[in-house]
Amino acid sequence: MWKLVMMEQMMYLSSTVCPQKLHSQSRKIFLLQLSQDQYLVYWAQFIWWQLQDNKTFLAMINHVLSVDGFYFSTTYDLTHTLQRLSNTSPEFQEMSLLERADQRFVWNGHLLRELSAQPEVHRFALPVLYGFITMHSCSINGKYFDWILISRRSCFRAGVRYYVRGIDSEGHAANFVETEQIVHYNGSRASFVQTRGSIPLYWSQRPNLKYKPLPLINKVANHMDGFQRHFDSQIIIYGKQVIINLVNQKGSEKPLEQAFATMVSSLANGMIRYIAFDFHKECKNMRWDRLSILLDQVAEMQDELSYFLVDSDGKVVTNQEGVFRSNCMDCLDRTNVIQSLLARRSLQAQLQRLGVLHVGQKLEEQDEFEKIYKNAWADNANACAKQYAGTGALKTDFTRTGKRTQLGLIMDGWNSLIRYYKNNFSDGFRQDSIDLFLGNYSVDELESHSPLSVPRDLKFLALPIIMVVAFSMCIICLLMAGDTWTETLAYVLFWGVASIGTFFIILYNGKDFVDAPRLVQKEKID
Repeated sequence: MWKLVMMEQMMYLSSTVCPQKLHSQSRKIFLLQLSQDQYLVYWAQFIWWQLQDNKTFLAMINHVLSVDGFYFSTTYDLTHTLQRLSNTSPEFQEMSLLERADQRFVWNGHLLRELSAQPEVHRFALPVLYGFITMHSCSINGKYFDWILISRRSCFRAGVRYYVRGIDSEGHAANFVETEQIVHYNGSRASFVQTRGSIPLYWSQRPNLKYKPLPLINKVANHMDGFQRHFDSQIIIYGKQVIINLVNQKGSEKPLEQAFATMVSSLANGMIRYIAFDFHKECKNMRWDRLSILLDQVAEMQDELSYFLVDSDGKVVTNQEGVFRSNCMDCLDRTNVIQSLLARRSLQAQLQRLGVLHVGQKLEEQDEFEKIYKNAWADNANACAKQYAGTGALKTDFTRTGKRTQLGLIMDGWNSLIRYYKNNFSDGFRQDSIDLFLGNYSVDELESHSPLSVPRDLKFLALPIIMVVAFSMCIICLLMAGDTWTETLAYVLFWGVASIGTFFIILYNGKDFVDAPRLVQKEKID
């Protein structure tokens, strides 16, 4: 009998109030009005909701950890470049890896927050890098050297493709990645650093079921404030900035290119140079050889920026005076192609100076090393793309082979379709997973209102069902003709118009049908 009473009371409570929707003050008032049995039922339901949420939170953490790209070292500081490590004090060298790590690239910083206050356990608390690392022992002209490629993804303004664009109020850019190419030969070490990051303005590009959502620039934000903060920090860390903007100079990307150029001009900082190169226009019809136009344009600047080199005695021979900051819309496919070409040109100069390459020799002629080099940069592109867009990179056939192929175009089309699906129907979960992992959202066990319990609007379920039913009926009417062709045509037109009309209604309300983040409700400034 008591079970029936408890079931009736639970049904009453469920129809009256959901524990997840009660805020603390409302919950106190509500609980005072309950009988003892109802009180027990309430808390049983509350605990059940928490268990469901915990399953989702655990799935989010598992999702982040399932993506390849986490690295750590017990002896080497992976978060700093060779040049930064060479310009440190003895006190810095005595610090633990956790204390001296560059916080931009420490992805487990939130998880180590309690251990960071306990120096005695720092040797067990290692910073974890997220990005890509590959190391190869190579040989050219019988001379052996180690070639290393490291990409460090920033944990500031971290997220997924369409939900995190532009910069925040602190000047942190979305999808910011520092890529360092390192050479070790006979005790000498050389490195070349490049960066990539979203266009440093307040802009957004929310998914809405369209293949390519329209990018929107915030018309009320003070763009100069965030823009200046971004480049002030970049100049302090890296020195001179050579911006290579690869977005289209027509269509929906044109306003962003124009706004970027205007901001650089308005800032009037002699440490910043701006180069706009319409990648798709210049390389259309598979004319990828035209990338040499950009390389020739920046050749003198690259020689001026130089690279970092320290000899076998530990003496610094040259310092890198600045970096190329490349970007496209996603800072993935086009950006990686250009970075690989700039890195090859720098590596050519480094190996010649170290005596690995003879005078007049070119890297392109070293078939064995070229294969290693191209595949490594293509793997780097795939890693960065999977972490941000959810799929492998596009245009990797050029990175791997040095030319564009028909098979590469087909694979790009397939990856684009997968990106479309993930960006619209799973990126909300991916964004929540990253926010939870980084501590941007903290789970409060005593908080009765969970953002995961926000109910879907009725149209989210109804309209897709109506569209599928209408389309199915249209097909059935075509296959099972009526007594007359006019009757069949009438049925086909009715159900056809119903399915098409529903489709356009769904498309018009696209933002309501995509998988949106729930944990961090505040808009990331765009």
